[in-house]
Amino acid sequence: MASPQQLPPRRSIARPAPPPLTSPLRASDLIAGGLDDRSLRHSAARGLVTRLAPGVYVDSLAWRSLSSAEQYGARVRARLLRIPDARLIASHWSAAALWNFPVLDSWPSEVQVIDPSRTRGHRTPTLVRRPGPIDPDDILLDAGLVITTPSRTAVDIALTEGFTAAVLVFDHGLRHGLFEKGHLHAHLDRRPKARRLRAARRAVDFADPGAASAAESFSRVAFLTTGMPIPLLQVPFFDSSGKIGDTDCFWSEFGIVGECDGDLKYLDARYRNGRTAERVVLDEKRRQTRLESHRLVRRVVRWDYALSRQPERLAARLVDAGLPRLDARSAASRLASRAVQESAPID
Repeated sequence: MASPQQLPPRRSIARPAPPPLTSPLRASDLIAGGLDDRSLRHSAARGLVTRLAPGVYVDSLAWRSLSSAEQYGARVRARLLRIPDARLIASHWSAAALWNFPVLDSWPSEVQVIDPSRTRGHRTPTLVRRPGPIDPDDILLDAGLVITTPSRTAVDIALTEGFTAAVLVFDHGLRHGLFEKGHLHAHLDRRPKARRLRAARRAVDFADPGAASAAESFSRVAFLTTGMPIPLLQVPFFDSSGKIGDTDCFWSEFGIVGECDGDLKYLDARYRNGRTAERVVLDEKRRQTRLESHRLVRRVVRWDYALSRQPERLAARLVDAGLPRLDARSAASRLASRAVQESAPID
C-alpha cells in the first residue's frame, strides 16, 4: 500500500512548471520556430543559448539566473528527454534535485536513474544506471519524467551516501512535509540486506525538522560525531520589545546560543525579504545584541557553512565559547531525550 504522501504510479503530480525561458528546448523545436541548424550553432557559439544535452538547449540569460540545483535539474530533464527508454526512473541525487532537496556540497555531473530491466549497475560519464526492481508505489510522473517519490529518494541517498547525507535529506524532507519518519522506516524495513542500513536507521532517529538549512544539518552531525551536546533547535526568544527571533541552536544548560549563517541570507534577494544586504547585516547585529542581553543567554556563537563541514574546527569554536565536550557515547545517549523536547517560547 502506498504511504499517505505518495500517489499512484504514473499519475501527474501538482508541481510548479518551470518558467518558459528555463524549460529545455529541443533543437527541432527551435528550428521549427524559425532557426535553421546553422543559426542555432551560431547562437550557441555566441552564448545566446546553452547546450544541456545533444539537441537540447536553454536560453543562456535564464540559465545564468538559475541556482546550481535548478541547473542540475534542467540537465536531468534534458538528458532524459533524449533517452528513448521509458523504463528509466530519475532517482538518487537526480530525483533529489527535482524535489528541491539540498545536496552534499555540489551536484553530480551525471544523471542518476534506476533501470528496472537491469540486474547490475552501469556507469558512463553522463549516466549512472542502478538496477531495479522498484515498487510501483515508489514512483511518480512529473512533467513527463518518471521519478522516485520523496521518501524513496531520501532513503536511496541514505543507503548509498551514508549518515551525513541521510541526515541532510531526512531533515529537509521532514521540515517541508515531504514525508514522515514512519515512511522512511517502512522503506528501510523492505530492504533488510541493504548496505549502510544501520546508519540509515540511526539517521532517521536523529533527523529533526527543526534544522532549517543544509548547514544546520551538517552542524548537527558535527555535534554528534565530535561528542558535543545536542542542542534544541529553533527556540523562540522574547524580550520586552517583543520577539527577538528563533535561534538555530540553543544549549539551555549552558546559556549558549548557536547561529549558523549562510551567505544566501545576505547575498540572495530571495532571502532578504526586500531588504538590502546592508540592512540585513544591521538587523542581525541588533538581533545578536538583544540575544546577548537576554537573561538566559551567556554567549552567542556564530559560524558559517564552511565551518559546518569541518566538525573538529566547529567543535573547537564551541569549546572555546564554554560548551563542554562529551565523549561520543554520552552525546548519543542524550539524543533520545533531546529528540522529544518541545521548544517552548523563552522570555
